[in-house]
Amino acid sequence: MKVAKILLMGIEMLKLLSENEVRIGDWKYVKMYFEYECMRENGVKYRAAIAELVRSYNISRSKVERIIQRLSKDVK
Repeated sequence: MKVAKILLMGIEMLKLLSENEVRIGDWKYVKMYFEYECMRENGVKYRAAIAELVRSYNISRSKVERIIQRLSKDVK
């Protein structure tokens, strides 16, 4: 299958993602985002939740915060 065929199948979703500034690699962090949401719902403080994700995913604090902020936005 050609790349163009795959793009054609998901063109509307890709447009929506693009309009909402979703990055191509954000799919890797969806699980992390839901872990963050679960921690916050269970009363874990923001800084503690971020620190845990930094340890778990071995990425910087600022990157975790940027990802969480990006994935928390409402779709336009």
